[in-house]
Amino acid sequence: MKNNKMIAMMLTMSMLAAAFAGCLGGDDEDDTPDWSISMASDVSADFVESAWDPIIPNLNAGDMCDAIISAMTKTDEREQAVDFTRAYYTSSQGVIGGSGAASISEVADLNAAGTTIGVQSGTTSDLYAQENLGAATISAYDDFPSVIAALNNGDVHYAMGDAPVLSLEGTLMVTFSDENFGMAVQGDSSGELLGALNMAIGAMVDSGEYDLIYGAHFDGAVTLADDTTMDTATSYPVPTEGSDLTAVLESGSLRLCTDPFYPPFESYDDSGAVVGFDADIAHAVADEIAAHYMGAENPMFIPPVVEEPAVTIKLGFLNDATGPIAQFAAPFTFAWGAAMDDLNAMGDDYVFEIIEADSGCDGTMAGTAAQSLVDAGVVAVAGAACSGASIGANAILSAAGIPMISYASTSPALSDATAYPHFYRIVPSDALQGQAAADMIMASGVSNTAVVHMTNAYGSGLADAVAANLGADNVCLQSGYEETTTDFQAAVQAVMDSGCDSVFLGSYASDGAMIVETMAVMGATIPIFSADGMAGSAALEEYTNPAAANGIEVTRPRAAAAGAGVFAAACAADSVCQTGIFTSEAYDAVMMLGHAAMMEDGENMGMHVPMVGVDYAGDSGTHTFLDNGDVGGSGYDVCTFHHVPTFGEYFNCDRMWEAGGDGVTDTPWTGATIKIGFLNDATGPIAVYADGFVAASQITLGLANTLAYSQGVQFEIVYADSGCDGTMAASAAQTLVDAGVWGVVGAACSGASMAANSVLSAAGIPQVSYASTSPALSDATAYPSFYRVVPSDAFQGSVVADVMTADMQDNVAVIHMTNAYGSGLADAFVGSMDAASICTQIGYEETATDFTSIVSTVVSEGCTSAMLVSYAADGAALIEEMALQGFTGAIYGADGIAEEGLAADMADKSLVDGVIATKPSAGGAMSTVGMVFAAQCAANPACAGGIYTAEAFDAVYITAFAAFTALATPGITKDMAIMGTGNGLEGASGAITFMSNGDVPAAGFCVGEFSHDATTDTVSYDCARNWDPVNGIV
Repeated sequence: MKNNKMIAMMLTMSMLAAAFAGCLGGDDEDDTPDWSISMASDVSADFVESAWDPIIPNLNAGDMCDAIISAMTKTDEREQAVDFTRAYYTSSQGVIGGSGAASISEVADLNAAGTTIGVQSGTTSDLYAQENLGAATISAYDDFPSVIAALNNGDVHYAMGDAPVLSLEGTLMVTFSDENFGMAVQGDSSGELLGALNMAIGAMVDSGEYDLIYGAHFDGAVTLADDTTMDTATSYPVPTEGSDLTAVLESGSLRLCTDPFYPPFESYDDSGAVVGFDADIAHAVADEIAAHYMGAENPMFIPPVVEEPAVTIKLGFLNDATGPIAQFAAPFTFAWGAAMDDLNAMGDDYVFEIIEADSGCDGTMAGTAAQSLVDAGVVAVAGAACSGASIGANAILSAAGIPMISYASTSPALSDATAYPHFYRIVPSDALQGQAAADMIMASGVSNTAVVHMTNAYGSGLADAVAANLGADNVCLQSGYEETTTDFQAAVQAVMDSGCDSVFLGSYASDGAMIVETMAVMGATIPIFSADGMAGSAALEEYTNPAAANGIEVTRPRAAAAGAGVFAAACAADSVCQTGIFTSEAYDAVMMLGHAAMMEDGENMGMHVPMVGVDYAGDSGTHTFLDNGDVGGSGYDVCTFHHVPTFGEYFNCDRMWEAGGDGVTDTPWTGATIKIGFLNDATGPIAVYADGFVAASQITLGLANTLAYSQGVQFEIVYADSGCDGTMAASAAQTLVDAGVWGVVGAACSGASMAANSVLSAAGIPQVSYASTSPALSDATAYPSFYRVVPSDAFQGSVVADVMTADMQDNVAVIHMTNAYGSGLADAFVGSMDAASICTQIGYEETATDFTSIVSTVVSEGCTSAMLVSYAADGAALIEEMALQGFTGAIYGADGIAEEGLAADMADKSLVDGVIATKPSAGGAMSTVGMVFAAQCAANPACAGGIYTAEAFDAVYITAFAAFTALATPGITKDMAIMGTGNGLEGASGAITFMSNGDVPAAGFCVGEFSHDATTDTVSYDCARNWDPVNGIV
């Protein structure tokens, strides 16, 4: 063929040279030609997209293209507007039907009322239908894809068009009306381009190149009609000045209008290039023209390599879509879908299909499901999840010689390879889980456990293993129930009557949830343990009240360290998959079957499955099948369900158990750790409250880490002693900067917060104080990135003034520290009182310990009441000195002394009896978070006896979750994260919304009074009255 093309090229080049010589020669009087062509070095076929209806006007306008190639049928009507080349394709019209369309034997059968036919507007199909099918309804669409969409949507009954195109969309019902496609040029053109195109098409046909192009796109023999006439060019024309051919040769571009939405003739590929039969014809034509006129290379079309069809392999998947563990079905489906996608992405040699059948967590149902998979032609099966279902399915599958890999069946009975041939599993037997569960139970400190379990294969096997590992002395009773049981009152009553201190449930999630909620109703408040049957977030769907699951501890098989983790990451990111259990195992089971199938195109799977199961590095771990189809296992996760009020339920697996290890241990943390600094005045005048601040912060830390664990984040608090002193606080702040904290909580004392801020703000670290109330800290310019969850003493000073005025105290001695807190609050108080009511104002260094002269002045001045702006230690010393010198007036104070800790070191605690002190307090009813914190704080003596513990909780909360927000939201600043978190927050101390300067408005104040119980020699501080901005003192 190449020789034919070369000979033709050489002949035409010599003819062209002779022709140019004749045209350009002239007579002897003038040897200079009037015009000469300046040709490019090559000609390319360049496609210009045009809609179908305006494609001929676009050509004739002359600006868009030089010719049309767009599967255009040559018709008399079109010949009036354009000139066509000889045929480059002979086609026929065809018809395909939509869903439910009646069969037809000839196109005339469509000519009936009630029949709707879809065609592309302006095509020969449209013209034929309009002329010959008048009884039918003809619906014309702007483009071919719209025709097919209408057919698929049921808007039309049939689609009519070019047969080769329709055959890609459906089965041809009839073909009719042979027709020829031609390239079109402008009707009033010079004819030179038309002649060149005709010669090029002829040369392409003669060289055999046309046959190659045709064979690459269509099956069968070439059926190109020869419609040449006496007018068809028999030699390449000589280009003349200004002709359409000259324009192409000089530009090197043959611009071709096409409507590229008509495969297999013309369409876009993924790169945006026009491809198809017409495109290949156009490129060959351009090459022929360039070879003739320019001597350019004229390569022969090379058909694409047709690869052998891929081998289709069917795998079965037994999923318990109904029954007691149906809540896990969707995650399992996600897992096998991901595995199928990954298998199919490995290459083009195989196409994997997964056929899912519902085993219903039931042996009989699983047998039926297994038979349906056998009938479907699967070569292997992944599943089932429930042990009883796997047992029932194995009877069918093993008889058919079809191996199965279970991803969740753990019954020890399945270790019997004689009873269950061709059965493999990538989860260990419950003989091992029984050890892990027993260690989990014993690690909790209980010693008299009830073992309550289903009597099916899974429940009985697991329960027996747990009881054996606990030992008879530690099992108060063992009782079984049918898995269909729904009333568990008797079972729970038996546990209560036996005096058991805990219970292990060998249950699935559905029945387990009923037992747990029955225990709650009947008041059986003992620790609850279970295993993989009740594990995973999806188990919570079975509870009427998911909060009932709070505190339940469970075991589940864990992935080995060698696990690839690729699927696990995708699962964790999916809202459905992340709620499941054994999802990585389900993924691995399908992948292992796929690898086995690729060994021999799905043949001899019984031999290839165990071959794959040797050190298989899967997502759930490295698996090696033992002789009986079991795996040794990689240990177990030990997980806990948590109910966090206002946040919901969390399932965290933060402990682990390994065979031969040290029992239950903490799981090594591999996620992100965010450090939070905490400035605590562990020494100095308010050191008595330091333990309370730490206790409150630890409560927040536990909450935050519970919430963030599944998100791959944990928090760590780094404590530093600010000593209620500026110099110490600055040093402590630098320690925290060096430790790499994200943000800092504290300090308590205002002076300490001020000094720390100069270090922290310079390092770009935000600071949230839980107790610094100095009005000076409201200056955001002086103290940037400083926030506080307590109101400024500008508020508290006026509140104390209101209280003393209401109590008719009009001869007040103001005694205060001269630090930031003391001076700021004292000034605010004095500024809010009538000047005539101030008896005297005396300041002292916060390090002072001798208050003799101060009290002496108060007594000699005849003051009848005192307002102390003190901390606990100095406040107590002042009260003792006042009693010693016989001061009998009323004593008032503020938040620095407003807790029972005031009397902690006093020899005579009765001296605080009747002292009144204010402290910030949430307005309105306590929030849910407040109640949760209050309950946990009350259970911790250090927290219960502290001050500003709720505020410390809130400050840590805001800082931690602002850090989490910043981590998850690239581009936001730390200050933006703090402000966003502290906006409308319902905290333990009340509603919190930061103002632009980092302050919070005053929600209210407790007006508390101390009382002393002489019998127990204890002191209590109780909010006898309250103040809020709306109602004042109530």
